[in-house]
Amino acid sequence: MTLANRITIGRLVLVPVFIGLVMTYTRDRQWLRYAALGVFVTAAISDGIDGFIARAYNQKTKLGAVLDPLADKLLTNLALVFLAVNDQLRTPIPAWFPVLVLGRDVIIVIGAYLINEYFGPVRARPQISGKLTTAFQMALIIAVLLELPTRFVFGILYFTLAVAVVSFADYLRTGIKQVGNEDQA
Repeated sequence: MTLANRITIGRLVLVPVFIGLVMTYTRDRQWLRYAALGVFVTAAISDGIDGFIARAYNQKTKLGAVLDPLADKLLTNLALVFLAVNDQLRTPIPAWFPVLVLGRDVIIVIGAYLINEYFGPVRARPQISGKLTTAFQMALIIAVLLELPTRFVFGILYFTLAVAVVSFADYLRTGIKQVGNEDQA
């Protein structure tokens, strides 16, 4: 198993640790918020490190191609959900936000499955807008855990939402283009 894949698996292991810390956080136990922040930042940094190692040292694998985005989605989406339900946070994420983010991801996955099933292998590559969406989601999570001012947190939230909409449109356009090309063949 490659070093990059081991780092990704380590990130997957950090997901339930992070969730446990956020779930048990209360205002009188601030250390849990700081611990959750440390775990999340460690996981977020590991995302960049494993990608760098995979590219720089030719450690790209099929397993990594599946585990890396899975780890990213589990980390960010579950963080958004659990930060939305913990009312002890200074600025919890509004409940509608993770619903939209998860809805976007579910539609993208269903679309990719349908294209793969009916039009051949999906030829979608990660979009820069998708990478930006993940980066801004991570920034939002960090801002909530740092208890930055509410206006700042909501500024990041709405900017993240805008980038997610652009990303969704990019993936939709790519999928429609692939289906259109298959119909012409």
